[in-house]
Amino acid sequence: MPKVGEDLPVEQRMAGQKRLTPKQQEFLNNYLHKDMTQTEAARKAGYKNASVSAVRLLRNNVVAERLQEMRLEAQSRFGVTVDKSIRDLKKIRDEAWKAGKLGEAIRAEELRLKAAGLLINKQHVVKEEITAATKEQITEKLEEFRRLAESRMQNVTLDAVVIEHDPQDIDEDNEIPNISQ
Repeated sequence: MPKVGEDLPVEQRMAGQKRLTPKQQEFLNNYLHKDMTQTEAARKAGYKNASVSAVRLLRNNVVAERLQEMRLEAQSRFGVTVDKSIRDLKKIRDEAWKAGKLGEAIRAEELRLKAAGLLINKQHVVKEEITAATKEQITEKLEEFRRLAESRMQNVTLDAVVIEHDPQDIDEDNEIPNISQ
């Protein structure tokens, strides 16, 4: 696929293909290289209705094809792939977990899920007048939000296996004997 400003070969023009506009290329640069959301990337590229434009751009065959090319170029240039990044984040998560650094482990897992496309950052802004609300009303509203969030979540963690032992089974060195069935 030709880059911005390059002419398309006659066959591609006859087939109805188009090249990227400079605005579309700027959107892709923002989205891929500047770590922006698709809406932010569209807004920075100069699109008026950024959220709608971003969705339309990513559905556009020419833009989607160029995005794929840009990702492949970045992978070959930097030796970075999504699979490698996810594998590295898993390793970081596991090491942080073993070291008791739970915050770092959670952050690594969050990044891993985002990279895999399993976690999408969605924000919902609700504007309500709370200056006249009492502490109880605010607490009740927060509890309502917590219940709503819990109803939308799935527990994907493995249940911990708890092994109970009889204190009499412990030897003098405070070690639990290996019990085989």
